[in-house]
Amino acid sequence: MKFTLSATKQEANDTFSFIFAPEQPLQWKAGQLLRYVLNHPNPDDRGAERYFSIASAPHEKHVMLTTRFASKSSSFKKALKNLRPGDAIEAHDLEGDFVVDDSKKTFVFIAGGIGITPFRAILLDLDYNKKPLNVQLLYANRDNDFPYRKELDALRGRHPEFRIDYVVSPNRIDEKSIPQLVPDIEKPMLYVSGPEPMVESMDETLKTIGVPEERIKNDFFPGYEWP
Repeated sequence: MKFTLSATKQEANDTFSFIFAPEQPLQWKAGQLLRYVLNHPNPDDRGAERYFSIASAPHEKHVMLTTRFASKSSSFKKALKNLRPGDAIEAHDLEGDFVVDDSKKTFVFIAGGIGITPFRAILLDLDYNKKPLNVQLLYANRDNDFPYRKELDALRGRHPEFRIDYVVSPNRIDEKSIPQLVPDIEKPMLYVSGPEPMVESMDETLKTIGVPEERIKNDFFPGYEWP
């Protein structure tokens, strides 16, 4: 399906959102993802396709892709950044089970950097549908320039049950800090999203401190370094 760029906005120093209008109405669950195809001249060895979480909630109607740009970005990222309103990209294969089906449960969301994108969609979706945000968000970033921070803080202001812990490098979310941040770790569902090395490490850490596999759900982003 063709998606036409409506606007671009900067979320942090190195992070931008691209807001697209699909040519046909698209129905998705908050937390799902799409495969994007952006044909461009002289693609590098990573090619012309990428998977990105849909950072927007379904009620927003548009599809938002948020990504971080490194100093040496791929040819895909460079082509994406060069898009202007009215330009189009192809997107297909809506998929993913990184969703919240039962909002009555309690959750710990662990986000590493750009891994915040599906959580933005999930949290805004719960808020829009007037459901409780029984969530503790542990959000790690390399510096204090957290994407979506104003939106997240606004949600926290509307939902006293929603807690956010911002963790700035060199501090880490790890085997030592998790029990301190989440003393009742045996109760909630734990969702982990971020660069692939971070998610793999966090999965092992959670199992090491006694969280059973059935209470862990992972969503990893390939191609990003961590920390």
